[in-house]
Amino acid sequence: MSKHDWFARNLRLLTKKYVKDRGCLPANPYGVWNESLLDDEDFVSELTLHLQSVGKYVCAADIISYLAQLEVKERLGLERPVCLTTAKRWMDQLGYRWKRTFKGTYIDGHEREDVVDYRQNIYLPHWAKIAPHTRQWDNNGLEVKNESVPDSGPPHKPTVVCSENPTPYAKGEGASMMVADFVSEDYGWLQSMDGKEDAWVIFKAGKARDGYFTNEDILKQADRAMRILKRDQPDEDHVLVVDNATTHCQLPDGALSARKMPKNTPREGRNWFVEVINRDDHGQPRFGPNGKLLKKKIEMAPGTLPDGTSQDLYFRDGPQAGVFKGMSAQSSTVTPQ
Repeated sequence: MSKHDWFARNLRLLTKKYVKDRGCLPANPYGVWNESLLDDEDFVSELTLHLQSVGKYVCAADIISYLAQLEVKERLGLERPVCLTTAKRWMDQLGYRWKRTFKGTYIDGHEREDVVDYRQNIYLPHWAKIAPHTRQWDNNGLEVKNESVPDSGPPHKPTVVCSENPTPYAKGEGASMMVADFVSEDYGWLQSMDGKEDAWVIFKAGKARDGYFTNEDILKQADRAMRILKRDQPDEDHVLVVDNATTHCQLPDGALSARKMPKNTPREGRNWFVEVINRDDHGQPRFGPNGKLLKKKIEMAPGTLPDGTSQDLYFRDGPQAGVFKGMSAQSSTVTPQ
């Protein structure tokens, strides 16, 4: 047979095994000498799951380090490590390419159900209502809100990404800085006639920075804009248009709401209040030593009865003075019409 001693020894070993067990037949290796590990679907799933766990900065070296683990080598029967060229080829076969990350759907909340409902049923009908009273293209009364949030991180960082599944992404990496201002078609950015006063705001968002641009900040900026417009352009009717971010719609602290309102009067020793943000004298939110936003509890504002009189939600006299009445107690005081 022109074979060496190694072949003879293995043939003798296989013969002894066959004599002891007639079902112990060697598998024919024909056609599998060049078989790749990627032909094993279980291994492909395992490797894909590992690459996904690494994160968006995955690379071919992650395959090498994974297969170099002793437990993985023993389970797969690897006698030597995978080289970098093979790992790169596997990355290509798995659908990974070195390119800029697919943007996918932009995460900005503009397609949320409540946002769409507000835009279609409140914002656009109101805009159509005031449109006949505005001048088109040369309108100096309509102040359009322009707000942008650039990030200090790199805007386009190449990564190795899977070409099949682009994922939604947020506004980028690094600390954000928001610039908010009003702009009109005729006069440009809103400012006083002498150019010494404006309404623009530069806001460094973040817990350890300026906090977050809240409803109070929107109202303060609107007040500044209205003061300028009333003083410098008193003969114009102005409409301040703000985009549909959730921070731009707010009820006052303690405003009447049935959400989370208990049905019954709290038992002795307990009470119910509305939790609101704790702010300093300048209206800025307070943060604790751990960086978390501080909150405080206040009484909910009174309701209004069908006859127009005010309905206090808390007992003011007797042993339960200052205690929340409860929804059932509130409804029992309303006289059917």
